[in-house]
Amino acid sequence: MLTMFALMLQTPTLEADTAKAAMKCAQVVAIAGANVDSPMRLTSQFTHLSMQAAKAEGASESFFARLQALSEEASKGTVPTPEAAKQLAPLCHARFPLARSTSPVRLPADPFKRTMLCFGTLSVLQGAAEEISKESGDTAVLTRIKAGLAPLSDKLTDDELKKRNLGSDASFLKALSDEMIASVSIGNPISVAAACGVTGL
Repeated sequence: MLTMFALMLQTPTLEADTAKAAMKCAQVVAIAGANVDSPMRLTSQFTHLSMQAAKAEGASESFFARLQALSEEASKGTVPTPEAAKQLAPLCHARFPLARSTSPVRLPADPFKRTMLCFGTLSVLQGAAEEISKESGDTAVLTRIKAGLAPLSDKLTDDELKKRNLGSDASFLKALSDEMIASVSIGNPISVAAACGVTGL
């Protein structure tokens, strides 16, 4: 009885705080999924969980900076052991099911919001794909992402942004951050990218 009680006390759990739980799950994904999922799928899950944490913290104007900081913080501090990560994985999936979901997502109905979300998502994935391609030498995924980004960039002209009062870098990043934060409730980056027409990641 005492042994069982001791084991129960040692069983890993997730924090009630959403931001802390999301970051622990980001660590879990990186550890438990390392030999299971593709690098891009791992990146998508990790990024989605980091976005969950940033959203829970209330990051907005500083969303992208906070996202980068959270990614760096995940590799520091207390990192779950492989055994703990294995035990936590199903808890993470239950708490944040969209991180691993492959279900189709519905993009915003507004064309401009849709363009902004696709641009932001593919930009984040491009950064990851660049790092992965450096290590693997395979540029196929990076090429697909760049091809998907090109027409989106063409739509976001200076004139178009000024018409929407997004002419400054700060206002543009705020609007982009708002779309990215909202996307947390519809799916992970790879699922969003697929809805934007970029598949096979």
